[in-house]
Amino acid sequence: MQEEQSEFRHWDQLPPDVLGLIFTNLSLQELLTVIPPVCKSWSKAVTGPYCWQDIDLNEWSCRCQPHQLDRMLRMLVTRSSGSLRNLHVSGLLNDSIFSFITENAGSLQVLRLPHSKISDSIVEQTAQRLSTVTFLDLSYCRKIGAQAIEAIGKHCKLLVTLCRNMHFLDSAGKDEPEDEANAIAATRPRLKHLELGCHNISTECVLNIISSCPQLEHLDINSCLSVNRDRKFFKEKYPKLKIVGPHEEKMFKEFGNLEFTFIDHDFLYDDDFFQSMMDDVMEELAG
Repeated sequence: MQEEQSEFRHWDQLPPDVLGLIFTNLSLQELLTVIPPVCKSWSKAVTGPYCWQDIDLNEWSCRCQPHQLDRMLRMLVTRSSGSLRNLHVSGLLNDSIFSFITENAGSLQVLRLPHSKISDSIVEQTAQRLSTVTFLDLSYCRKIGAQAIEAIGKHCKLLVTLCRNMHFLDSAGKDEPEDEANAIAATRPRLKHLELGCHNISTECVLNIISSCPQLEHLDINSCLSVNRDRKFFKEKYPKLKIVGPHEEKMFKEFGNLEFTFIDHDFLYDDDFFQSMMDDVMEELAG
């Protein structure tokens, strides 16, 4: 009986990497507020890199205060200790936090930063740090343009998925609306999945992308109103390529079918609670 019992370990005796694998099934709230007080080994596991190789703050970032997002990102990315593989967050407010992310992107494969206020210049300066990224979402980032897209194409040679959807007004306000698409065609021969919803581009521009990206499997040009709307035109010319759009009807149907879900809890959105939680975390790290 004693020999059989020796084969089993108590929860607090499991290695940090095993605990981290288990804890990844928990919510952000549980990881930050429930797990640390349980015991030292659990606290060590959540303050180490094992729980933070995949960080999804998308839902939370849409509701938090700007300074909360910045502090939370810096804390969790620091905890990942260079092992970050997947990051999803909306609405980065400045170039500084984007630069910080790229400094810790040595293992990053998936980067989703929709609605972020990052500039062409910071993307050009840091794109070489994103060489391991295979999936990139920069949809609705209004401040970047062809310069950033070209820099990404130059340095992110492993990139196979690019999401660069826009809003109508943002796309219509561009002086050279096809520059981004042309930069994609010139620098992304390995792309397999491309989203360019609502871009003000022509049929010729789309054909240039398709011919320049021979591995392309999925092209979303929904609501690109200047593109030929005849589905047969693309289907006959590129039968193996899945094309979404360019008709705009789908977009209006989606707006009509939207269902809004309101979260009734205020975890980490209350500024006093957030400050208290962050103070506790900083004490743990200092200890």
